[in-house]
Amino acid sequence: MGKVMSMKEAIERHVHNGQFLFIGGYICRTPFAAIHEILRQKKKDLTITRSNAADDFDMMIGAGAVSRFISTFLSLGVYGLGRCYRRSIEKGIPHRIELEEYTNLSLPMMLMAGAMGMPFVPVKDMVGTDLLNIKSFMGEGKYKIIESPFDGTRTVLVPALKPDLAIIHVQQADKHGNAQMWGIGGDCKVGANAAKKVIVSCERLVSRETVGKDPSRTIVPDFKVVAVVEEPFGAHPGYTPGFYDVDFAFGSLYQKSSDTVQGFENFMNEWVYGIADRTAYTQHYIERFGYGAFKKLQAGFDYGYPVSYAY
Repeated sequence: MGKVMSMKEAIERHVHNGQFLFIGGYICRTPFAAIHEILRQKKKDLTITRSNAADDFDMMIGAGAVSRFISTFLSLGVYGLGRCYRRSIEKGIPHRIELEEYTNLSLPMMLMAGAMGMPFVPVKDMVGTDLLNIKSFMGEGKYKIIESPFDGTRTVLVPALKPDLAIIHVQQADKHGNAQMWGIGGDCKVGANAAKKVIVSCERLVSRETVGKDPSRTIVPDFKVVAVVEEPFGAHPGYTPGFYDVDFAFGSLYQKSSDTVQGFENFMNEWVYGIADRTAYTQHYIERFGYGAFKKLQAGFDYGYPVSYAY
């Protein structure tokens, strides 16, 4: 059976209650279409991770899908901390998640260790911070301190992370799952390769020949991929370089809506639960804000410096 399928089918088949998920989207290419489908299908008890978490994780926490969060921080950017995140931690609404915090360098290195098949990795940026003083569900397994076998210096070791599943959004992929991206990479590549399997959401499906012309853009090989979903506008309200810009107005709408529990529920009913799929989401966006607003987000085309692939 082929790997190309709808988002609904991909989530039904491969996302299960209680799983450990890496969700890509370090600043850009957030797989919002997949996240919305996870919430429509009422997946529960998830452990989630990514450096630089944002409104996508806040939404998952507010919807009650998350039990544990391995984090660096969770921010709505210029709008401050995630409102649902704060309500969960401070008030237990809808329930109190368990939180394990690392730095924005250590967490990608933990994923890198998972991708490379290493059991742990040494880090420097946690030394001397209060992150060493607070442990949650990982307990004594959060980190270890040893003396370096080379020079005797105090060295912090953190464990490899090996998620059950990674979900990433990229610019293009072929039907086999060879996924290609450009722009800010963050921890997307290491997170995808640390996971046991990967769902790839992409703006466009391309041929294997297209992928082969520029293989350096391929961040995950096809044998890791269990589903490929062609999902234009799939990262909105975030941005996908070369396709569309970040939607700051929509970000403000989410922030204001999530200020209260009722506002958040109203937002979710309108933009997630009451929407069948990404096509319907895009249509609703155009109906609500106008085609001009939708068109304004679209990227123009800018040639890069010519590259020759001849030899």
